[in-house]
Amino acid sequence: MNKIIHGNCLEVLDALTCEINLVVTSPPYAEQRKNLYESISEKNYPDWTVEWMNKCKRVLVPNGSIAIVIRPHLFQGQISDYILRTRLAVRAAGWYECEELIWIKKTSPPFGSVKRPRRSWESILWFSPTHDPYCNPQANGLPSNRIGAESRKGVGEYKGKPSVTYSGGRGKAKTGISRCKDYVEIGTGEVNRKTADQENPHPAQFPEELAGWMVRLLCPEQGIVLDPFVGSGTTAVACVKNNRNFVGIDISEEYCQYAKKRLENMSPAVDFASPSLDLTSLLPLLPSPLADRLPPPLADPESC
Repeated sequence: MNKIIHGNCLEVLDALTCEINLVVTSPPYAEQRKNLYESISEKNYPDWTVEWMNKCKRVLVPNGSIAIVIRPHLFQGQISDYILRTRLAVRAAGWYECEELIWIKKTSPPFGSVKRPRRSWESILWFSPTHDPYCNPQANGLPSNRIGAESRKGVGEYKGKPSVTYSGGRGKAKTGISRCKDYVEIGTGEVNRKTADQENPHPAQFPEELAGWMVRLLCPEQGIVLDPFVGSGTTAVACVKNNRNFVGIDISEEYCQYAKKRLENMSPAVDFASPSLDLTSLLPLLPSPLADRLPPPLADPESC
């Protein structure tokens, strides 16, 4: 664990032995950047997705999840159907599609046709092998004095009996941490300001804050997060900052080297390519509160 592996994920996944709590990734979109990196055709995309997801399932804990950031493109004025077909294929392969979460790009560039609204969001497709996966919605929640607040539907004489939206029983609202919403607003500008530098070679990074939001929601602290298309290492960086372990895989040696460099820049004295890396070695090298959030080593640090 806690390493970046160069290779084709379809081959590397067969060799993993550690248990994974969560897969967070944004796989190559079908033929959208084929001039920049290896891509998959729209025709083959459903079968290819089912193949790598099933390989992930072998090492995924029973209540684990896979979160995929993706959105189909427009072609000749119509939404491409390869994501729709992929979702149906994944379901047919035995996966539960738990939710479609939304990433709202509040500062997105003006992409898309000038004849259409600006494309400013992407889906986070949440799959699991179980109908009851691990999820901690309070991990991204906010303080609230309306936990379990009563609500009444209707107006006047049509107003019904009070119902409780969260607490599970009728009663007065309480103070606590609310569940997060099913969308998150993070601008794409955060990539340039916080998660990358001018040397980053990857053309399609998502923000570090987005990876952190998914990790906190769907992986327990000290758990292991896998990104089989880790690119420049954003998921791995988010794991280090959020008290999770990571395994990153990418077919591009250039991206792998950059991801390792990016992690090492967080602590130049640590070799993130080492299979026996102990993240507690970062403690004297990182300022608080980052150091306080690093996970302790697992019993078998070479299990991945």
